[in-house]
Amino acid sequence: MNVNEKIKALRIEMKRVGLQAYIIPSADAHLSEYVATHWQGRAYLSGFTGSAGTLVVTETESGLWTDGRYFIQAESELAGSEVQLFKMGQSGVPTITEYLANTLQEGSCVGFDGKVLAASNVLEMLKTFEPKEIKVCGEYDLLDSIWTDRPAIPSTDVFIHETQYTGYSCADKLNIVRQEMKKLNLNGYVLTSLGSIAWLFNVRGDDILFNPLVVSYALVLEESAYLFVDSNRLSDEVTNYLTTNGVTLKEYNEIDDLLASSVVSGRILCPLEMVNYYLYHVLVNHEGAEVVAGFDLVNNLKAVKNETEIKNTHNAQVKDSCALVGAMQEIYEKLDAGELVTEYDVREILEVYRRHQPLNYGSSFGAIVAYGANAAMMHYNPTKEKCSLIEKKGFLLIDSGGQYLDGTTDITRTFVLGELTEEEKIHYTLVLKGHINLSKAVFQKGCSGGNLDILARQPLWSHGLDYRCGTGHGVSYFGGVHEGPQGFRLTQTVPLQPGMMTTNEPGVYEAGRHGIRIENTLLVVEKCATEYGEFYEFETISYFPIDTKAIIVEMLNDEELAWFNQYHQKVVETLSPHLTGKALEWLKREAIQLSR
Repeated sequence: MNVNEKIKALRIEMKRVGLQAYIIPSADAHLSEYVATHWQGRAYLSGFTGSAGTLVVTETESGLWTDGRYFIQAESELAGSEVQLFKMGQSGVPTITEYLANTLQEGSCVGFDGKVLAASNVLEMLKTFEPKEIKVCGEYDLLDSIWTDRPAIPSTDVFIHETQYTGYSCADKLNIVRQEMKKLNLNGYVLTSLGSIAWLFNVRGDDILFNPLVVSYALVLEESAYLFVDSNRLSDEVTNYLTTNGVTLKEYNEIDDLLASSVVSGRILCPLEMVNYYLYHVLVNHEGAEVVAGFDLVNNLKAVKNETEIKNTHNAQVKDSCALVGAMQEIYEKLDAGELVTEYDVREILEVYRRHQPLNYGSSFGAIVAYGANAAMMHYNPTKEKCSLIEKKGFLLIDSGGQYLDGTTDITRTFVLGELTEEEKIHYTLVLKGHINLSKAVFQKGCSGGNLDILARQPLWSHGLDYRCGTGHGVSYFGGVHEGPQGFRLTQTVPLQPGMMTTNEPGVYEAGRHGIRIENTLLVVEKCATEYGEFYEFETISYFPIDTKAIIVEMLNDEELAWFNQYHQKVVETLSPHLTGKALEWLKREAIQLSR
């Protein structure tokens, strides 16, 4: 079936159960950013393959909501179908709830699978729909009747992330969580976020591409802890580790029964933005439980890396940078020799070099290898069947990262392959200026990424330019590459703390012309304490040359030029002991000093 035929089939199912609208988000039952194929119903129905977006189907219309990272991609992939693109955040574009409230008649019913929508989203809908008495129903997963070859929920083998990498055992972390629960007078805490569960219980798996996570639920009580995961996935070693650390094991599908039982009572933390509506509904209807809306405790705890995690991440960053140097040396050599190289070839070469590094566990996401105008699509995804041939002119943008037992990496460079336009040089230099501005920031305790985001955008704003995304995101530790709660974006309010890692990736994206991004990972560290308070700064922990061939040096001030040269010096000093031969020669040739 094509997209329109699939939507028609969905409408038949909607009519059968009495729904006037149906919502299909991009999330799984754990509200993950990256999801296993079982939960990729939005992509299956709409044809839009970006990682973020929500499909809404009514009796007569259908729409796809996505953010600025995907506008170009969505327009291309939705072409020829009935699905209308709604560009989130743009003037005059309604939110999903506004659209439904304005479109549906009084007394209509909006359906969805309650396991894949956050409780907070549904509660917002209910509030908005109340004046028109529009009802919601989260009982229907209508995809099963349409998606006949739908993949099963993944169930790969679970393994333990050892204490030499994590710094703390599962029992240690449970004690820390219970201390935080006590401060908030909590009797229990429901966890559905796979990243939080993986960190707390020191478990990992291969359930989601590029994400070493385990499909599971968890519940922490004052004297006990439960992990809900299919038992056939657990070896004796894993079972013994968890039970020895005070964990009671239950089957994955037993979570709702336990939440409704007498085992759960008192004040139960249920982060509304992190827990799906189905489980929230179970708790709300439990007479002995009081649902406490709040933040995900573990999400905040794991964002501040401990000493072991920081030390290990430095090692992972060095290894990853060495892999990139080797890969780029080979790629440039092939291009210089006149060989045909595609975007997909570059992605494959990157993968090979990362795999050769100790403790590597694959890539942290599908590498964005975008040549020329393709780079204007922020999350461009080349495939073997659909990719561009790379020529020796213009820009090549590579955004990639690796998973290692000792850390997760994410880095972007825009490479100069040949002749550039004056506009390309100006845009590249403005992006670099913004990157440097944020990298060398000194800020007071209590500042958030929202306070600092302007530093990266200001050089672009001064030329009437901007980018339709945040400037950076938190980075996990052998988990999902994107991690909250910290980040760089104008709306971010979470204070930055020493130990937090956040990417710094301003860019320019001009449709049909070019895309430019420069990304490093920053570690928040203490700088000083004075009578005016505590001050923090950033340590750049990514080590890879920034291409100098597009830089208009006269546009850099003295402080920016000094930062750039110090950074290249640090790159050479850090990587040189680990490289030999052509790779070392390439590094020294690329990591040069700039002068006026």
